[in-house]
Amino acid sequence: MVFFLRCLFVFSFFFGVSSHPLHAQGTKSNDLKLWYTHPAATWNEALPVGNGRLGAMLFGGVASERLQLNEESVWSGKKEDFVNPAAKASLPKIRQLLFAGRYKEAQTAAE
Repeated sequence: MVFFLRCLFVFSFFFGVSSHPLHAQGTKSNDLKLWYTHPAATWNEALPVGNGRLGAMLFGGVASERLQLNEESVWSGKKEDFVNPAAKASLPKIRQLLFAGRYKEAQTAAE
């Protein structure tokens, strides 16, 4: 029992010392900030944000901020599947042509 208590004390001591905030290797809060000298005037200078399904481009100043939104289900085209199920059979031939440097023939075979 004494051995168990000693082991528990030693483990607790080392765990407490190793998890002390002075030894923590975290990032400074300033490292995770984005600062710009002037606001984005055009879409090309905008800051993209999103999660893969909903996205936005932020630009403009504080007085006139603009958000250009995009959502994955907003699509005016047809619902059409462009995947060719027979494409797998020609893949080895296309790879051989690409490795041989015959890019035009590989493009033709891929189409």
